[in-house]
Amino acid sequence: MMYRVAEAADLTALSEMRWEWRANEDRGAAVVSKDEFVEACTEFLKEGLNDGSWTYWLAEQDGEIISNIFIQRVAKVPKPNRLHDELGYLTNVYTKPAYRGRGTGADLLKRVVKWAADEDLELLIVWPDQERVGFYQRHGFKSENEVMEYLLRP
Repeated sequence: MMYRVAEAADLTALSEMRWEWRANEDRGAAVVSKDEFVEACTEFLKEGLNDGSWTYWLAEQDGEIISNIFIQRVAKVPKPNRLHDELGYLTNVYTKPAYRGRGTGADLLKRVVKWAADEDLELLIVWPDQERVGFYQRHGFKSENEVMEYLLRP
């Protein structure tokens, strides 16, 4: 198993993987074709890679991407005691169903947490589905912060 940060050559495969996941698990029919989605998603990922606002981690086995975690770096407003600070927003945390239960996602998350600490991010945040909360808790994530949200779209 190889764990690494994605490169430009990986972006189409990551977009196709996202299509397979979301098209199968989201409610409602897709409003665009797979080709249109993959093109738009790949362009989005490329922009984030090029401007440094996103980092895409992946696990690869025999040349196939089987798991990924996307991290958006979110700049915080300067404070007198720290002019430059960022937090990391984790999203698109996904392991292909055939590879689940083998520790791949957990190993990938451990690497992401270490990377985030090395990058001096203040914290990592994630909004998991209820059935995934235990996974994050087992890896040190807590829901102690007073995060509030205002849902604009159901």
